[in-house]
Amino acid sequence: MKLLTIDSREVTGRPGVLLDSGEILDLATAPSTLSESQWIPHSVVSVMAAGRDGIERVARLVNAAGQSDTSHLREVGALLPYRGTALLAPVRRPGLVLLVDRDGAGLIKSPNAAVGNGALVRRPSAEIDTLVGSPMLALVIGRPLFSASRAESAEAIAGYTLLMDLSCTRPDGSDAAAWRRYVDGKQFPGACPIGPVIVTDDELEEPGRLPASVRINDVEVGAGPLWPDGHDPAGRLATLSRRHAFRPGDLIAWTPSPDCAGDGRTLHPGDRFSVACPDLPELEVTIE
Repeated sequence: MKLLTIDSREVTGRPGVLLDSGEILDLATAPSTLSESQWIPHSVVSVMAAGRDGIERVARLVNAAGQSDTSHLREVGALLPYRGTALLAPVRRPGLVLLVDRDGAGLIKSPNAAVGNGALVRRPSAEIDTLVGSPMLALVIGRPLFSASRAESAEAIAGYTLLMDLSCTRPDGSDAAAWRRYVDGKQFPGACPIGPVIVTDDELEEPGRLPASVRINDVEVGAGPLWPDGHDPAGRLATLSRRHAFRPGDLIAWTPSPDCAGDGRTLHPGDRFSVACPDLPELEVTIE
């Protein structure tokens, strides 16, 4: 199942699911139209926090929509086209975005940096003429977790989503002040594109083998798995849970192999930066 958040007049957006037909079922509108369910999820996080029961309820809505008059669903706004429908980040405002580098060090990204697919990302200042972008695959937490076992951590993984880490240029050397500025330069609005969807864990059994194509202006600049070789998401999550407490909607991503991410891709104003995988819709942003 592919969950997403529709941009709307509500601050938090409206939860939806991307159907196999290529259309979006608006989960905030559908229950009032489909007699099989009156459950109205408030957000994608509320679906994931409900665990298997939440996914099964959405599945029943999807099944009911498939058996209903689709022209009527389109007329009332319960079915929307994927192309042309504005989307937010699937988790509108993550509580925690934790990025883990190849050495195992973690960096926390501001939830206010999150944006959705198709965003125009402004540089933090006019003096900065380039940004660096790294594509990642993030796991999404579906239940509270702290000091957990591997089995408990596996149960806490609700799904996966694409993520980009945008930042200013990485400093050379070990100057502490330069590194503090570098970390601060990862927090500006738009520095963390997420989405377009969260694919639930039952549909993505081997995320470590998921290949990706990274492009700048439609020219491929990298390809390969989005996670390091031998990646064990549940085991690594269990290790991280000894230091961090996680809640539903938190995101964790690991730096992928150099073939895919390099040391970050250099981006200039006007560049379109995208990452695509076989099982996920493309995530793309444009640098202003």
